[in-house]
Amino acid sequence: MIRLIFQLLLICSLSIASAQTNCHISGTINKIEKGYLKLVKNIENNELATSVLYQGNQFPDTIQVNKHHFTISGYILQPALYRLINVENDFITEPFFIDTGYQNITFQQAANHNPFDVGWGVEISNNSIQDTFIHYLSLFDIVNKKILTLYDTTNCNVIENRADRKVCTMHFELQRNTYRNQRDSILVDYIKAHPNAAINPWILYWNMNKIGYRVAYAKLLQQQNGLFPKPIQQILIIFLKQLRTKTIGEPFPLLHFIQAKMPGWKRDTLAYTLVDFWYSSCSPCIGQFELLKPIYKQYHTKGFEIIAITTDGASTLQQYKAVLAQQQYPWRQCIDTAGKQAQSIYIQSYPSNFLINQQGKIVAINITPERLATFLKNELL
Repeated sequence: MIRLIFQLLLICSLSIASAQTNCHISGTINKIEKGYLKLVKNIENNELATSVLYQGNQFPDTIQVNKHHFTISGYILQPALYRLINVENDFITEPFFIDTGYQNITFQQAANHNPFDVGWGVEISNNSIQDTFIHYLSLFDIVNKKILTLYDTTNCNVIENRADRKVCTMHFELQRNTYRNQRDSILVDYIKAHPNAAINPWILYWNMNKIGYRVAYAKLLQQQNGLFPKPIQQILIIFLKQLRTKTIGEPFPLLHFIQAKMPGWKRDTLAYTLVDFWYSSCSPCIGQFELLKPIYKQYHTKGFEIIAITTDGASTLQQYKAVLAQQQYPWRQCIDTAGKQAQSIYIQSYPSNFLINQQGKIVAINITPERLATFLKNELL
């Protein structure tokens, strides 16, 4: 199947005699007076999906910024999602669509259109695909507010009575799943109502990548055969099948890797292990580790372990060692050189974590420190 997809891509590529510039973007960035921006694809660690969804698009990797101004010129075969980043200035945008024509881009730090993504808000003129994308995101405003309110107003961990705490946790999980189902319905209904919208493959892939395997996505792809061009339909089906292997209730797919790297780790003697993917220059990762320290201290002797898997490569190994020396994390550390194992299970955002039980099965994905503390308090105290 994968070979067939690449053959179709080759045929499409040969039909493009030459890539001429058909896209021009100008912009101003107040945060950076002089330097460089990187234009990055909004899909990482999935070579097949990248080759299909970005097929034929050509842009420079770096864009010069001079006196706060920059221009981007390239070739667009099909609209696609990108981000702009500058590591030195801690700058990253939310995902945005690039299409053909002359466009102007502006940024607003507090105007991100998706509260569950990161980055400065982006506004682009003369770009109908981006306008469609922003309208689609606005459909989630009500349910997103409900989810954020649920997180802000629920703190089961402060409840002393164990039975009451479990009731609180069950109510939280039930309500959160209700809201997730509502989000799934909005996505599926939108795609069915707008079958030719250029944003459809992207919004489905984004949800699959962020949320994981969902029955609603599988039904959509099964029932709506021919919804997408064949190469895109196939990569979405393949990706969803791969996600199915790292869902709650399934064995964690990298058990063999951890056991080979850490023969001293005996999961059958532990109640729960948190497997956390990070890297040394990831500020949110290090920030979350600070929140995990007191949890580890309280529950480690009661059967809880953390295995932190860094995706640092050879070029950042010294930085990784420096972070460990400075932070003195008490839990186990493991190196996944250049993130090869993380890529194999399509880890695309950091930090990412999996809570696994004594049998090596996944019981939670991307659990927050607050929810982890409540879970362990219910299970281990």
